[in-house]
Amino acid sequence: MTQLICICNKVTTKDVKKILSHHPHADLEDIIRITSAASSCGRCKGELTAYVEKTKQEISQKDNTGQLTLPFDFS
Repeated sequence: MTQLICICNKVTTKDVKKILSHHPHADLEDIIRITSAASSCGRCKGELTAYVEKTKQEISQKDNTGQLTLPFDFS
């Protein structure tokens, strides 16, 4: 479900998730620079911060499931 995060700049959760899925190393400041979210009144910055952290964690977990990385520890 798409939710509006920044009312002033009409930035949605879908917008943020799309950026993070294409650029997983983007941080909060990158999101603000790209979308202008939290750059007007600033009331959404807390919600935006929490959503960015949550989404980055979800993407990280998704990328790491079922994949082996080197070096292996066979002990």
